Formats: sequence, C-alpha cells, structure tokens
Amino acid sequence: MKILTILRSMKSGGAERHALQLMRGLRTRGHECLYAGPMAGWLGQQLRADGFDGINLPLLGLYDLPSLVRLALYARRQRVDLLHGHLTRGAWYTGLAARLAGLPNVATAHSDNAGKHFGRADRIIAVSGAVADFLERQGYDPARIRMVHHGIADIAARLPADARQTTRHGLGLADDEPCLLMAARIVPAKGHDTALAALATLKARRWTLLVAGDHRADLGPQTQALALDLGLVGRVRFLGLREDVPALLAASDVLLAPSRREALSLTLLEASACALPIVATRVGGIGEVVEEGASGFLVPPDDPAALAAALAPLLADPALRQRCGARARQRFEAGFTENAMFDKTVATYQEACGGRA
Repeated sequence: MKILTILRSMKSGGAERHALQLMRGLRTRGHECLYAGPMAGWLGQQLRADGFDGINLPLLGLYDLPSLVRLALYARRQRVDLLHGHLTRGAWYTGLAARLAGLPNVATAHSDNAGKHFGRADRIIAVSGAVADFLERQGYDPARIRMVHHGIADIAARLPADARQTTRHGLGLADDEPCLLMAARIVPAKGHDTALAALATLKARRWTLLVAGDHRADLGPQTQALALDLGLVGRVRFLGLREDVPALLAASDVLLAPSRREALSLTLLEASACALPIVATRVGGIGEVVEEGASGFLVPPDDPAALAAALAPLLADPALRQRCGARARQRFEAGFTENAMFDKTVATYQEACGGRA
C-alpha cells in the first residue's frame, strides 16, 4: 500500500514518535509511506533524515485552504491508496482532503479529549480502550472505531548488557541508590508538580529523581523553581531533552507518571519492556498498561499523599521492585509489541479501503 501520513506538529511528543515508528515499520514491511506537514518540525526533520518523501504544508489552524488544496492534489498526484491523519488537526485535514481526492482515510485519536473533527474518517483508530469509550460517548459509530494499542520494539533487547551500570556511572549514581525517572514534556498534564510535592514528604528516604524533558520550555523553569522551594535541589536532576531514554530506563528503578490526562503513554510501554515498575495515576488508558499491585501502583491524579504512599514500599524493597518489574515485562510481551500494532493498523487500512488495497 501507499500511505500518506498527515500530522501537524513542531515538537516531539507521543503522537509524533508513534507516527515516526509506524512509518518506519510499515516501510520495512514493503509499504510506501509519504508525509504531509511542516518539514521544519521534529517529525519532518526525522523523516527527511530517514529518506521519506513528502510535502511541506503549514496546516495553519483549521481553515488553511491553500494547504488543503495542495494536500488533496498531492495525494492524487502520488496515487496514494489511503490518507492517515493523526491528532485533531491531522484528522480534520485528512478527512477533507480525502473527500476532495476521492480516497479512503483513517484517523488516529491519541487522547481521550479528541472528540472533534473525526467525522469524515472511514475508520478511527483509538490508541486505548479509554479513547475508544470516549469516542463512542461523543456519538461516533462503534462500527467505525478500531482499538489499536501502541506497540513498541523490544528496546531492552537492543541495550548493551552493561547499560545500567554505564548509565548510572555517567550520572554519578551509586549502584544501590534508588533512582526514579520521569520522561515526559514538562507540561501541566504530566503532573511534575504532583511528583515533587509527593517526594518532598519522602526526604528522609534515599532516592534521586531524574527528569528527562526540555526544562527550558513549557513549565520547565517553574518546575525547577518549585524543586528549589521544596528543598529538593540535588535530589531532583533536570537532564533536559534526551534521546537516550531507553538507557535512562535501564539505569532507573521506578518510572513515575503522575499524569492528569493520558491516552496511552509510549514511555509506560518502554518502561514495561525494560522490566521497570511503574507508579502512575488512574487516568485514561494507563490502567490498560499498569496492573495495579502487580506491575506497579495506580493512584488518583493530583494526590501527592497517595503518590508518596505508593512510592514508599518500592523505595524500601528491592525485591518488590524486581517482582513488579518482571510482571511489567510479561504484560509488554503479551500485548504491546510493535508487530501486533503493525498488523492491526494494516488490517484497519484494508477495511477502510474496502479490501481494494
């Protein structure tokens, strides 16, 4: 099949990483993938470096008529079989351009607040059961919705045997020091403030928190100031935007994800693949990844006391961390591999095409 992916974004986030992974994986399976969107953005730059073809479109707002016309003409000229849009704006332009070009289209809803602008999709991919339920509550026909969990490559298998030791040494961490990791954009939805408030009550315990994310953008400066106000300087280390998250996971003992809103985090899957216990909030699709009391612990959002109570036994008990991590790895192998995601995505494409492709 020849697939045109549409996603309007300038930054690196879960949806962008997912689209990149999907295009790379489909190409290895013999499909041809093209991209439409801002080439100056993170995804556009990554795809160019990987040798993907595409068209540079700003897709400004929801009524960028020149971008829409160019998108439809490009799809016809390239003789694509299907258009695939991601996020609300991508779904909106994909649906309109597909109608203009007379082509089928699929749209992926990456969050449980993505209720608008998916009406023209022949099939809607929901990245979690929580997102699928949300779409149904918004009035979308369940017959058009397909739940396809994110899947990832087995990143643990690709790491060198000494990844944990080498990374911890590079970070100056002692071998027996409990290390917590937050790997996410520093934005309100990710709950960094909740994490710091919880850890401020655990100062008597031994731990270090690594924060991987651009601390110069979004809420980064405010979060650093909060760590200072709470007396956590030296305990919380802001690493900046990192491309070596798998190595950081290998070096860590617990993944912390106190999100206020989350569809299905790729970082949770990466942590599971690395056999890392997870302490997260019971929101969106997180409960589809984390098995309460087995692979980790789930707490309400915006509840520092509950978060601290869930963290405390993991900080104190290496054997508990090991048991939870082993169960997390089992759950990854059972339901969140990238091959399963590729198979289900292609099947959805074929449905949208009416079996023609």
